[in-house]
Amino acid sequence: MGILRHVKRLQYIDYIIRRKATGNLETFAGKNRLSKRGLAAILQEMKEMGFPVKYSRQLNSYYYEEEGEMVKCLFIKQGEVLTRQEAAGIGNQAENLCFSKVAVFEICEINNFFFNALIVH
Repeated sequence: MGILRHVKRLQYIDYIIRRKATGNLETFAGKNRLSKRGLAAILQEMKEMGFPVKYSRQLNSYYYEEEGEMVKCLFIKQGEVLTRQEAAGIGNQAENLCFSKVAVFEICEINNFFFNALIVH
């Protein structure tokens, strides 16, 4: 399977999970034109990648245990994301960071002060 096709499938799986409209494993597999074993393998890989996927018998659907969604952008330009060391060094100033749908952190303006010093250059 090509990479683009696999990414699109993951985006669709993410979309259905966020809507809590998956049904059981057999139904969910059918919606994705996969075998139950194939979908179970993908769900396991998603869990290994950090997706908090759970199944609810009450809802009869898979769902995310925490609010969130799959990252939309697979390539982030230099300067759009903090390094791990910089993020760890922020400490109590985390409330000054802005979040975007494309990047984890982006420059934001708070009280007419730009926090671009926090961004990797």
